[in-house]
Amino acid sequence: MQITNGTTHKQQETPEANGQIDTDGVPKNDLVRLFLQSLFDMGYTDAATMLQQESGVTLEAPVVSDFRDAVLAGQWKQCEKLVHQLCLVDQPDLVHRAIFLIRQQKFVELLQARKLMKALSVLRNELSPLGENTDRLHELSSLMLCSSADDVMRQIQRDDAIALTRDQLLVQLQRYIDPTVMIPRDRLATLIHHAFEWQKLQCLYHNDDQSFSLFYDHNCDRHELPTDTIAILTGHTDEVWHVAYSHSGRYLASASNDQTCMIWDMQTFQRVKRLHCPSATSFCSWSPDDSKLLVCGLKNMLLLWDPVKGTLIQDFEGHTDDVTSCLWLPDGQHIISGSCDQTIRLWNMNGDIVAQVDEQRIVDMALHGEQLVVITFDKKICVYSLQGLRLIKTCDIPEQYPLTSLQLSQDGRFALVNLQQDEEIHLWDLSSQWLTRRYRGYKQQHYVIRSVFGGANDTYIVSGSEDHRVYIWSREHESVLAALDGHEASANAIAWSPSNTMFASASDDKTIRVWGCPQKPMEEQPVETSQMNGKH
Repeated sequence: MQITNGTTHKQQETPEANGQIDTDGVPKNDLVRLFLQSLFDMGYTDAATMLQQESGVTLEAPVVSDFRDAVLAGQWKQCEKLVHQLCLVDQPDLVHRAIFLIRQQKFVELLQARKLMKALSVLRNELSPLGENTDRLHELSSLMLCSSADDVMRQIQRDDAIALTRDQLLVQLQRYIDPTVMIPRDRLATLIHHAFEWQKLQCLYHNDDQSFSLFYDHNCDRHELPTDTIAILTGHTDEVWHVAYSHSGRYLASASNDQTCMIWDMQTFQRVKRLHCPSATSFCSWSPDDSKLLVCGLKNMLLLWDPVKGTLIQDFEGHTDDVTSCLWLPDGQHIISGSCDQTIRLWNMNGDIVAQVDEQRIVDMALHGEQLVVITFDKKICVYSLQGLRLIKTCDIPEQYPLTSLQLSQDGRFALVNLQQDEEIHLWDLSSQWLTRRYRGYKQQHYVIRSVFGGANDTYIVSGSEDHRVYIWSREHESVLAALDGHEASANAIAWSPSNTMFASASDDKTIRVWGCPQKPMEEQPVETSQMNGKH
């Protein structure tokens, strides 16, 4: 059967004429096919067979089954023959790409079987004539140098363009086949997942990873948003500039202009250590295992502390100006610092400089995996690739106003930056270098103000403000959910707790406020939007 557009001539008739549209405008045949696919996947073969008989609708044409069987059996000539029938005839480039994937898989499997001469023949006589990108052919040629099947597997595991199994090859080939002919794998489950995600996005207060039912419209209670002051931490004698939770959420570190960094127990809200530093502290960072704490600040200061014992472990000497940010590599054995001396430095635990990159004056930094993101005084977001212990710049993203803070989303794809003077917080998609969201309403004209992501899935944006308030926005909708009063001076920095039930804010009023969820009243009373004053 020759298929040109995923349907037979009978299927090309309008759905309305065949009574195939239900009251919601969804083609009944499509629904039945989705049910059939799910039933077969779940092992309910008898139920699926009965549904096919009763509805008169089949899951797929015989040519699709033949193609799937050929791929899984490694019958490559049969695959190439059938793929011409499955791809759209008016898009020959799709057939070309599909055939390349089939022959690439054939080549790799021959290498793994150590049939090197046959693999070389496929490379020369079948892959090369397709005229694929020369660099791609060179990458495949390099696999000929692998010394064993295990070596081949290690190499292809680093290459997303090569399927590790025939099942994965089938998924790759699906991209070039009309989905109305060969339904994508787990299509109904995918649609249900989209429905879950859509409901989460519509919920302004969604703040957990717990599953919920699709049998009702999902809507989190607004009292699950931390908007009440549950503790005020006092003890600093000057402005508090930065706060950071330990990865466990048990402790909070606070950096202050009073030349101290304090460690707080967030179960008792009591101070457990006061670390005395030689100059004002402006930033702190916990090691991956929470056993050490980096503290940096004015006058070239970069110190490594034991936060439990309160002892100084290492003084990193080398910067010639204020050190504005510091962070840990995942191995816990190296750190990165950024300074106003226009350098980024990578250190080992002995205080030795392992690598150095010249850059503009550094304002803030964040690391996710092998990607380092930096903001500079010349209004740029700079992205580096961390290759081993070397930093390679990959791109610069210009902004229009001075930048004061940076944080990356949990997946590392998005960068959140505060803009001084413009009084906006911007959310950048680093992969596309596209500005996706703007958050307005807070005040920032003169000072360093820091914002963070909040919530289990980065649902919220939270920032301090020069009007003494803490602001919470919906990340997706850009709307202000709360403007929290309490501080008596500029709110400088925010730290969201790993528990997702509270966050901390640092202020020029020398205090740290801890915000938690308000107690839910016995009976809900409707609240006018205009009455929103920070408590819900």
